[in-house]
Amino acid sequence: MHELYALPESALVRLEDFLDGDDNEHGLDFCGTHGFLCAVTVGPVRESSEWLDVLFEGEVPADLVADLLAWQKSLHACLYHEQPLELPCTLQFSSTKDGNELTDWCIGFMEGVFSQEEAWYVRDEEHVAELTLPMVTVSGLVEDPELEQMRRQPKLMMQLVRQIPEILSEIYLLFHAPRNV
Repeated sequence: MHELYALPESALVRLEDFLDGDDNEHGLDFCGTHGFLCAVTVGPVRESSEWLDVLFEGEVPADLVADLLAWQKSLHACLYHEQPLELPCTLQFSSTKDGNELTDWCIGFMEGVFSQEEAWYVRDEEHVAELTLPMVTVSGLVEDPELEQMRRQPKLMMQLVRQIPEILSEIYLLFHAPRNV
């Protein structure tokens, strides 16, 4: 069944060309979009039309919708079949102001979280905040003295960054695994 949702390489190339190209005025780059799709996939369930609209600020490129939906379904299939998600960037923290591809990925992930923030935190705010700490910290979107202090500790940041694939699986289970009532 996992193969059923495999994303063809040609679709991924098409998406990367557009997302990293000059025509993408209303969206994140390739790594950021992957991060956003990961947040949409592991987090609370939402309609694809809603997240597509958020992702492209209302300017959804119609010719890429099928590829974007297939990409999101392929991420979901990996998690559903207990496969770790592979990020399209190295798990390497950059302390520079501009960051790196991982920073872009984390920004995309947090944009996905912030676009549905209430649903993310309603059930267990403290636990979700703990799980998303690496992405929040790397993204640099939240200005907080404690996070700034963490960003200045390379060893700590590398520990946090290396946890991201495992954390994605944990978040997925939090929102999608059947709960005992």
